Amino acid sequence: MNDGANVTEPFERIPWVRPILDPDESLLASIHASLSSGRVTNDGPKLREFERRLAGYLGVEDCVTVSSGSAALLLGIWALDLRGGTAILPSFTFPATLNAILLAGMTPVFCDIEPDTWTMSPVHLDRLLAADPAIRLVVPVNVFGVQPDLGALRRTIGSRRAVVLLDNAHGFGTEQGGARCPREAPVQAYSFHATKTLPAVEGGAVVASDPRLLAEVRRLRNHGVASDPLASTPGFNAKMSELHAAVGLRSLQGLEAVLARRREYAERLRRTMEVDCAEALTVQVIPPGMRSNFQNLGALCRCGGRPNVPSIQTALDRAGIETRRYFWPPLHQLSAYRGRCSLPVTEAVGEAILCLPLHNRMDPPVLDRIEDALRQAARAGG
Repeated sequence: MNDGANVTEPFERIPWVRPILDPDESLLASIHASLSSGRVTNDGPKLREFERRLAGYLGVEDCVTVSSGSAALLLGIWALDLRGGTAILPSFTFPATLNAILLAGMTPVFCDIEPDTWTMSPVHLDRLLAADPAIRLVVPVNVFGVQPDLGALRRTIGSRRAVVLLDNAHGFGTEQGGARCPREAPVQAYSFHATKTLPAVEGGAVVASDPRLLAEVRRLRNHGVASDPLASTPGFNAKMSELHAAVGLRSLQGLEAVLARRREYAERLRRTMEVDCAEALTVQVIPPGMRSNFQNLGALCRCGGRPNVPSIQTALDRAGIETRRYFWPPLHQLSAYRGRCSLPVTEAVGEAILCLPLHNRMDPPVLDRIEDALRQAARAGG
């Protein structure tokens, strides 16, 4: 380690994300076999195997793969027969959550978040539900690998008619109480984008407690074609290809090793921020009993209680470390929604959030550089 000395020699920049797909001979042979056979899509054998293995890993009876996490969200809403009406979602999320709600013809209502986990606030959700008993859908979001308090959210909803659909795009590999798939959410949408802990280059999946809903997602992903063609309804071409399924199978094979490394890296960097940078950086709280997959590594940048992102981000950039303000801006601050609501916790987190590099494979010199740069940035920003 350089004990805080300025880096003067040329160095390779450390990117914020770096997909590592390990195209070994086995994966290339699998892709070659699909290409040679001509069976590259339309519910092929690799897709069916991927679905079986995903379900086995999650400890569920079945799941349905689709072409993206966005498609998983949208088809989940459609399968619930919720086209139209009002949906509650956090403003602190990626635009895909909002896009699915809008494309389903629903009206979005934004919910505030918890100040420590950055996930949906049950208290604010209760106020929103009380103000509009006709709300039909609640979409909590896994944030950076941290699940929302689904038990509290379900208790808040109580006997109201609203259905919970968990946006679990960040959640594959996170465990709560030893469970890999939270039972409190009757419908969940996962993402297998190249930047996720389980990459298939592109892809997603829907998990549901009701097998009839999964059957409906399977129908909708294939243009809405029904077994009785006369009963077909509008759908999408949202099928996952055999090539993406092959990559997903390879990623699933190595997932436990990936998660172990990510947890090791994240805990090391979090410890550095907590011990050496506490005056400038605050890490996300991981609730008791939860093992985050650390999809992303976020921190709040504050000096004297005030947001201080530019100073920290500039110092890290000068050290060759890419960072991202993610999620920023919060969705309720987009031009189309500005002025419609006030979400004080979301706004405070959004003003201070910064995400650090976290990859599936980071060698000790890279981690040393990030730690040294964090200490320098904290001193400069503090």
